[in-house]
Amino acid sequence: MAVARKKFVIIDGKSVFYRGYYAMPGLSTNDGTPTGGVYGFAVMALEVLKRLKPDYVCVAWDKPKTNIRKRTDLYPEYKAGRKSPPQDFYDQIPILHELLDAFGWPLYELDDYEADDIMATLADQAKEEDIETMLITSDLDALQAVNSHTHVYALKKGLSNIELFKPESFKEKYGLEPSQFLDLKALMGDSSDNIPGVAGIGKKGATDLLQEYGSLDAIYENLDLLKNSVRKKLEDGRDMAYLSKQLATLWTDAPIKLDLKAVDGSKCDPVKVKEELQKLEFRTLLRQLPDAMQMSQEQVEQNNIQEFTVSETAAHAISSDADLKKLVSKKPTELYVYSRAAGTYGNKPLVLLVSLDGKKTYHIDVTKVSTPVLKELFAAKPQLIGYDIKSTLKVLLELGIAMPPIGHDVLIGSFLINSLRREKTLTELAQADIGYQGELETVATDELIVKGAEIIEVLRALYLQQATALEELPKVQKLADDIEWPVIRVLASMEHRGIKLDTDYLGMMSEQLTDAVSDLEQQIYGYADQEFNISSPSQLAEILFTTLKLPTNGIKKGKTGYSTAASELAKLRGEHEIIDFISQYREVTKLKSTYVDTLPELVDDNSRLHTTFALTVAQTGRLSSHDPNLQNIPVRSELGKKIRTAFVAGEGNVFISADYSQFELRLAAYLCNDKDLIDMFNRDVDVHVATAAEVYERRPEDITKNMRRDAKVVNFGVMYGLSSHGLVQATGMSYDQATHFIKRYFEVRPKLQGYIDEIKKQAKDEGYVETIFGRRRPTPDVRSNVFPIREAAYRAAVNMPFQGSAADIMKLAMVQLHEKLQGTDCNLLLQIHDSVIAECPAGQAEVFATLIKETMEGVVNLPIKMTVDTDTGKTWGEL
Repeated sequence: MAVARKKFVIIDGKSVFYRGYYAMPGLSTNDGTPTGGVYGFAVMALEVLKRLKPDYVCVAWDKPKTNIRKRTDLYPEYKAGRKSPPQDFYDQIPILHELLDAFGWPLYELDDYEADDIMATLADQAKEEDIETMLITSDLDALQAVNSHTHVYALKKGLSNIELFKPESFKEKYGLEPSQFLDLKALMGDSSDNIPGVAGIGKKGATDLLQEYGSLDAIYENLDLLKNSVRKKLEDGRDMAYLSKQLATLWTDAPIKLDLKAVDGSKCDPVKVKEELQKLEFRTLLRQLPDAMQMSQEQVEQNNIQEFTVSETAAHAISSDADLKKLVSKKPTELYVYSRAAGTYGNKPLVLLVSLDGKKTYHIDVTKVSTPVLKELFAAKPQLIGYDIKSTLKVLLELGIAMPPIGHDVLIGSFLINSLRREKTLTELAQADIGYQGELETVATDELIVKGAEIIEVLRALYLQQATALEELPKVQKLADDIEWPVIRVLASMEHRGIKLDTDYLGMMSEQLTDAVSDLEQQIYGYADQEFNISSPSQLAEILFTTLKLPTNGIKKGKTGYSTAASELAKLRGEHEIIDFISQYREVTKLKSTYVDTLPELVDDNSRLHTTFALTVAQTGRLSSHDPNLQNIPVRSELGKKIRTAFVAGEGNVFISADYSQFELRLAAYLCNDKDLIDMFNRDVDVHVATAAEVYERRPEDITKNMRRDAKVVNFGVMYGLSSHGLVQATGMSYDQATHFIKRYFEVRPKLQGYIDEIKKQAKDEGYVETIFGRRRPTPDVRSNVFPIREAAYRAAVNMPFQGSAADIMKLAMVQLHEKLQGTDCNLLLQIHDSVIAECPAGQAEVFATLIKETMEGVVNLPIKMTVDTDTGKTWGEL
């Protein structure tokens, strides 16, 4: 029996690193260290180990400034015009070297030899040793090295799409032998390396010639047999053909000797690998390490590595009222909790895990105990500690148990300490923060009695760690105590109650929209003079820019052609009637599939719809809605209004909406201490008219609607980093007009400009910005060397005090409203941006509207008036 060949993987380091860098733009550690390229490389490297299981591994690298020196001596234009990557690309290379050192993979770079030359040289030497070599690269020059012993794994797109080339697969794709690939490059050239080839000979022509004559030499020996046009091109391009072949040839004489001991893939240092991945915050990869990189128990002990260990004791089962009463008698003042329900929004509760001290855990089968006794457990209102406690509160509400106060939620706590963290699940937090090894979300309900104690121990460890961290952040701790913990109870109540949906209305609307979509399709087909897939960007681009020949000036173009994104189609408005119909088609089809057809499938038995409000999505602290997202129903479109009309108040009830007027702009005036702007708001002056009057230097009565609109765009947009380009897009001004307008605006509002400058400085100097209440947003990316990333980070930093403070005040208002509405027939149902929606008896609408308005306006004591507008209606669409 033949012995399997040993496997040798050679990675084209810079090629893979380059892919990773652009696949993971902006990735950085919490302190702002860029890591995207290193992460991409690590992902690929680990995938290589798992898939190929090599015996030997090394990395070839292009030595800076000297690697192409011999080729540029031959042809100075070789690789000319290549744009250098940003500085943070190069900043990551030393970090990668440290990771490679931990992996035990040597890195080879040589003067006058490119990485693929080094790869080809080593592959040739490995062949002599009867070793199978696998080249990992995105540079197709390596294909000339393909033979019985050498295979190429070519990265085609990103890091996941890989194509394997062996002699058979190469021939199938190119119609040539691997030995002919170099001659193919000589004829067709290579624009990526600026290799000229023969002018006028493309890939197909070159392939046909090589299939007919076999080699470049044979083609030139048989020029007389070719048709005149081809012969002329080849004659004129003879020198360039042979020069191109010389440039493209992989040199296998690199001064390097294959050292099998040095490239031995088993030389990995698992302890160092773990340290490096933890330092880089690649926690997901830590869980995906192949066996060869996992630490042994001996290594763990020798290096005194602290890994979280759990008690093997199972939870104590409580499945009767008698057992439950023993626990109730302990009168807990603090409870660690974890729950499991079969349905959503707390429906069909199954299990409650509770612990008085985070050590001894009780597994309560709620299907076997009575609710009155269970209520006694929570009667003393113990402080709850847990993960995503909102889910547990909905279980309690489903059981008819009043919600106890929140002591600490480790999901929210983690987010408050660092809102940029990617870890969100309990498993991710436990693995990242306390070294827990295992999976918690996948524990089956019937296994909770065995794993219950483990879950509670993990919760306790996370809580204690976060509590210590919050001691160092007293403002954040106060934010949690005053706002975040209390609002969890409000949201649980809102989510559990839900909002009624008229499903019959949406059913009729769906039929109407089906007809509307059909009509729009026919209109579009008529203008295009053919049927096509309107939802296909490539087909739509073909119709717009080829068939209808619409102008492409200023339209973004990608690898697949001109973009048909909404922002690009907006540039074509007025050029052809088809554009408006396409926009309508997109709106109708999107809203139909997202809301009209989907929402009726999500209601409960009482036709009530339950959304989920997330506290850990927006770094500003704003609530986000999902499953379904009720915050994204268009506000200004007629179709959006019709969808909101399907949300109805119960029999005898009405909705009340209460909306903070110009919320963030008022806060901006306060934060930058613009006394003139504060005074305008306090006197109920139209600030957009007043701003326009100051900017345009006219009397308020001379301000037109368009002038007011322009001022309004800037008033609100400046908090989001509005640029001249953005103002052009929003108003139709010329670029010069927009630039002048913004310049003049900040002359009128110098304090706002000064405040924005202060925020940017804080973001850079201190690494975070914060709201009025101390909510923090880390700002590592303001130090990025990549301009778009840095500017986006500054925009986010500037926006945080405005939008984040608004979010905090809104939550505080919700907490106070919830308390004041207890025991009444008025209930909060939704929170949408700067407004809340409540449901109350129609006869008491005026009383409750006044209560809600006064509560929201008085929730904070600031020198600027907070104005709340209220409205009532039988449907959401009427508000």
